Amino acid sequence: MPNARTEQLTQSVRNFSAKPAVRRTLIGLLAVIVLIGLFGYFALPGIIKSQAEQIITEKLHRQTSIGKVEVNPYTMRLTIHDMKLMEPEGDLTFASFEKLMVNVSYKSLLRFAPVIEQVQLSTPYVHLVRKDAARTNIDDIIELINSQPPSPEPARFSAFNIEIDKGHIELDDKTAQTKHEITDLKLGVPFISSLPSQVEVFVEPLLSANVNGSPMLIKGKAHPFADPVNAVVDLNLDDVDLTDYLKYVPGTPHFKVPSAKLDVHLTADFRQEKEKAPALLLSGNIKLKALQLNDQNDKSIVKLPELAITLNEAKVLSERFEIAKIAINGVEADISRNANGQLNFENLLTPPAPSKTAASSPTPAQAPAAPATPAAAPAKPAGAFTLALGELDISNAALRYSDPQGERPVLASIEKFNLAVRKVEVDTGKKTVVVDEVSSDHAGFDLQQGKSRSNAAPSKKTADSDSPAKGKGGDAPYTVDINKIAVSNWSARLEDRSLPKPAITTIDPLTLSLQNLSTKANTRGQLDLKAAVNKNGQLAVNGSVGMTPLHTDLALDFKSVDIMQLQPYFTDQVNILLTRADISGKGKLQVDQGKGDALLGGFKGDLTLGNLATIDKQSSNDFLRWKSLYFGGMDVRLAPFALSIDQVSLSDFFARIIIDPTGRINLQDVKRSETVGQKSVTEESKPTTPNPPVATSKTVVLPPPTKAASDIPPIKIKKLTLQGGQIRFTDNFIKPNYTANLMKFGGVVSGLSSDVNSNANVDLKGQVNSAPLAIAGSINPLKGDLTMDLKAEVHGMELAPLSPYSGRYIGYGIEKGKLSFEVAYKVQDRVLSAQNRLILEQLTLGDKVEGSSAGNLPVNFALALLRDRNGVIDINLPIGGSLDDPQFSIGGIIVKVIVNLITKAVTAPFALIGSLFGGGEELSNLEFAVGRANIDDTGETKLKSMAKMLTDRPALKLEITGRSDPETDREGLKQASIDRKVRALKLKDMVSRGQSGDIENLTITPQEYPALLKRVYSAEKFPKPRNMIGLQKDIPVDEMEKLMVTNTTVSDDDLTALANRRAQAVKDWLLQTGKIPEDRLFLLASKSGPGAAKEGTANAKASRVDFSLK
Repeated sequence: MPNARTEQLTQSVRNFSAKPAVRRTLIGLLAVIVLIGLFGYFALPGIIKSQAEQIITEKLHRQTSIGKVEVNPYTMRLTIHDMKLMEPEGDLTFASFEKLMVNVSYKSLLRFAPVIEQVQLSTPYVHLVRKDAARTNIDDIIELINSQPPSPEPARFSAFNIEIDKGHIELDDKTAQTKHEITDLKLGVPFISSLPSQVEVFVEPLLSANVNGSPMLIKGKAHPFADPVNAVVDLNLDDVDLTDYLKYVPGTPHFKVPSAKLDVHLTADFRQEKEKAPALLLSGNIKLKALQLNDQNDKSIVKLPELAITLNEAKVLSERFEIAKIAINGVEADISRNANGQLNFENLLTPPAPSKTAASSPTPAQAPAAPATPAAAPAKPAGAFTLALGELDISNAALRYSDPQGERPVLASIEKFNLAVRKVEVDTGKKTVVVDEVSSDHAGFDLQQGKSRSNAAPSKKTADSDSPAKGKGGDAPYTVDINKIAVSNWSARLEDRSLPKPAITTIDPLTLSLQNLSTKANTRGQLDLKAAVNKNGQLAVNGSVGMTPLHTDLALDFKSVDIMQLQPYFTDQVNILLTRADISGKGKLQVDQGKGDALLGGFKGDLTLGNLATIDKQSSNDFLRWKSLYFGGMDVRLAPFALSIDQVSLSDFFARIIIDPTGRINLQDVKRSETVGQKSVTEESKPTTPNPPVATSKTVVLPPPTKAASDIPPIKIKKLTLQGGQIRFTDNFIKPNYTANLMKFGGVVSGLSSDVNSNANVDLKGQVNSAPLAIAGSINPLKGDLTMDLKAEVHGMELAPLSPYSGRYIGYGIEKGKLSFEVAYKVQDRVLSAQNRLILEQLTLGDKVEGSSAGNLPVNFALALLRDRNGVIDINLPIGGSLDDPQFSIGGIIVKVIVNLITKAVTAPFALIGSLFGGGEELSNLEFAVGRANIDDTGETKLKSMAKMLTDRPALKLEITGRSDPETDREGLKQASIDRKVRALKLKDMVSRGQSGDIENLTITPQEYPALLKRVYSAEKFPKPRNMIGLQKDIPVDEMEKLMVTNTTVSDDDLTALANRRAQAVKDWLLQTGKIPEDRLFLLASKSGPGAAKEGTANAKASRVDFSLK
């Protein structure tokens, strides 16, 4: 069947060609084809060669030569061999190739446009020269191309199967003084077409080469003129040495990069449908390897073994760019600050000067946009985008910071640092950063701070450094939301080397968890932190936190945190050494940011400073220690400050208090002074200067108030408890030294407050050298002005240990005795009034101490004066004074009172007795009526007091001195003589009547006195007034008395006798009525006249009896 059809077709052709017209046409066509072939094979190559050489040479101004041109007119193939273009000047080759083959399709005749089936370019070569920053050796070619008028319509063409093989490009950069070479260049382009054509495509998209020795491979598929437009390109770069290209970074570099490698393995998928935005999807990974960034002195800034970026269909051209993963391994960053305050990475590159042309001419991006079709308002500002990062992994990283030239040199580092960040999204339009999770399972943080440098230059700040953290134009800052932060197995070492001995704090391990952390206003996150501090200490913090505004509501729990690491901060300022101490506590910390950045809130909870022990640096003796200092129910308030504590308890405490040979308390030497420097606080130091004169005080002068009551913040301590206290007191000021122990000291102080209307109740007990001690009353030391009303008492304290004091101050030691005292101290309005009752039992003095500062005080007499019949001395010593007096001190007043007390035993014994027991200076003498020797009622009362005093003090003896006044007693004796004569006359009359009587106690009535006086007057033997007849004249009573006094004579012996009678009257009363033994009463020679001024006689009459004690 097929054979028959073939035969039929063959016969039809024969019949058609047998026609003459057809035969002539076929012969003509054949001749044309032959002529075309002959022209194409033989003539056309020469024409093309000569014209091409001429035209290219003229147009490009480069000598052009072509080795051979081949044309196959039947296959429409053109082949050019060995073409070469020379440089405009010189003998160097600008460009060349070995062969160019172009195969044109017959479809070009149908399309009226070139359709090229295949293009092959073999061994092409191009030599490019960059003469300077603005000139190259192809500038003229670029100008020629740019000078061509644009085509009114897009070019219509199709080119398929484009291949370049063994390409070679040389770039000679005269400016950078380097050369770049691209070798083994191979390019495959399947097609480039603006026409629909059905041409077989056998070439895949391909670009490969060795760029400066680093292989590069790009391959893919493209349909640039189809709908939708689609192109897929694979880009592969391996071990690209980036150091070859750093010279092209614009600006002046101030860094060195010894090494940097780049690997790129990306697939780009470009798609564009009609009336839709183009899309470019990137997948693959980019690796930056072996990066070493140094400063100009070859000091490392960044060392990065590997940075890998993984993309998974990242939408490059959209508003959302997604990065699947960023992995950083082994990065080491060394950041430092120089003397000018600049960081070493701040000025790595000086940017180029701005171009005037660029500054004056708007870029296309700056040019006004063409009117667009009205559309809905954009959801984001122009240029806004979203960056999404799936994972960020940093492993085995090291970050270091140093500021050796700063005011306080700092070295900080984070070693072996691991960090994982998951699901990060940055929206530049909304200005938000959202992070799902941040975690780190290991890091070691180290911070070292050096000594302060007073001559260090201050850090220079840029204008931006002081401005708020806002965007341009005062835009609001980004808000950051982190759903979860988890840190574990962290450690920290903080070392402060600014001190003579470094202060080191360690935290290991550290675990931290943060939930819902945000910078949004009024948002709250959850914090949970656990750490081991200084080995044995445990710290736990959990609760809510906020950043805008600042907010914390945290539960704190820390146990046995060693605070020995704080000692270097104060050890050079004190003479004691802290040997152990820890702090524990539990409570709530609530802090909120108020107006004007003020911090509101505070802390509520308990705090314990435990196991504290200090020793003397010089002697290593114990100085101060306690088992526990507990603050319970603390409430600390901020802005304004206020403090309230339910209970403060100090237990099992010990203190060493010493007075040195100069009278200085060791508590004053705890802090070193510039003049004394290092000094022992528990042992006697050799004085550098002789001991000063007798000290009047060994107590600290009470300071004046430093703050007004209104300036004292509210402070309240409900209860202060002391338990198990021991205070060892030594006085080296006294020779021999004195030591006392205050044992079992404890008690309660309740109601301490800075409220001016509040006083604390005090109830303390203890033992002083085994004698019970009790202190009770009220006090308010927290007020601006001290208020106090305290009573203290000690019973039965042995006096023998106080012998050093008695030897120094009274000149005698103490053999035995017991002391009890009751003191009452009251301070009001900064004025002290105090009562000191001292009871000395069985006090027996020892030998006199030679060289005592007491001098020759009459101690034994004073004791006899003060000691009662039972051997007890019971005295009251009231003292007082203003606390604002700079010379005021309690101890000084007490010492002075005691010394004055003994001295007064001689100078004013009766005043001393009066001050202690009542009566005062009135006991020093007894006044009599003028001319009389009888004791009146007032005198008898005084003698009763004298008798009682003498009875109670059997060691005392009384001396009695009678005294008379030559003037007043002389007149008094005259009047007494008249009175005695009147009494004698009345007694005589009574006897004559058989009556009896006592002349001294006889009473003369006013009615009978004139008659009796007249009879006495008449009996007197002196001339009397008479009448006219010579008889005795009757005169008034007063005239009779006057004449009798005038004519009565009193001698000095009479005055002496009067004084003797007075002294004897006193002695008789004391013997008979006062029951005083006669051997204790002595009459001294009587005196006439006022005599020398003695105790109590300044205002006394001369008509008296004087007393003195022995």
